[in-house]
Amino acid sequence: MSRAGFILSVALASALLGCKSQPAQQSPSPSAAGERAVTIDPATAGSIGGVISFKGTPPKLPSIDMTQDPGCPPQPQPGDTMVVKNGKLANVFVYVRDGLPQGRFAVPREPVVLDQKGCRYIPHVLGVMAGQQLKILNTDTADHNVHDLPRNNPEWNQSQMPTDPPIVKTFPHPEMVIPIQCNQHPWMKAYLNVMSDPYFAVSGAEGTFEIKNLPPGEYTLVAVHEKLGEQTRKVKVGAKDAVKADFTFAAP
Repeated sequence: MSRAGFILSVALASALLGCKSQPAQQSPSPSAAGERAVTIDPATAGSIGGVISFKGTPPKLPSIDMTQDPGCPPQPQPGDTMVVKNGKLANVFVYVRDGLPQGRFAVPREPVVLDQKGCRYIPHVLGVMAGQQLKILNTDTADHNVHDLPRNNPEWNQSQMPTDPPIVKTFPHPEMVIPIQCNQHPWMKAYLNVMSDPYFAVSGAEGTFEIKNLPPGEYTLVAVHEKLGEQTRKVKVGAKDAVKADFTFAAP
């Protein structure tokens, strides 16, 4: 090979090696590229709060016998599918369905905690944002087996003894009313709602709820109960407004 040919061959080989050493550029997904981050002006943000009432006589639920496991309470326990106190209904999931700004909402860094205590899931109804951590504890003396039953998210089934560290999970896709059950204690059940925004709440023992930091606008508010179905209402929030929005569920 001539000297000129040798130099040309080395140059060509160097060019090819240089091309191979450069990593391939990945274009962002359409959803990531098209979504802007949503920012809320605290100077104009308002809130929606209210009370969930129950009309009629609450159904008498059978007591739960937990004596099959010595680590569970020895006395009969009340059911938790219909919790009514002084005419107020707990465990109603309330969220904003329509009217929110379009874009990507920031995911909270702190996890949502689900505890296993007294051989029950506490809380019975909860919500997380997609991508937010769900931290599951076992503060019982009993062994548990945590099993979620989603439709659009990964299913998992994991044992957890009292000495085990917390189970930490995330859910990538929004999905309503995911049952979480304990395979060792069939009465144990919780309901998880995975949301794409932070505008949701669960009614407490007194039936109250509050959704904060809403930008001014007109919204569709939805209240969902595992046995009594869902109700909707339109709500208008002005700048710095604290809007009241009550719901009433009737006995089946």
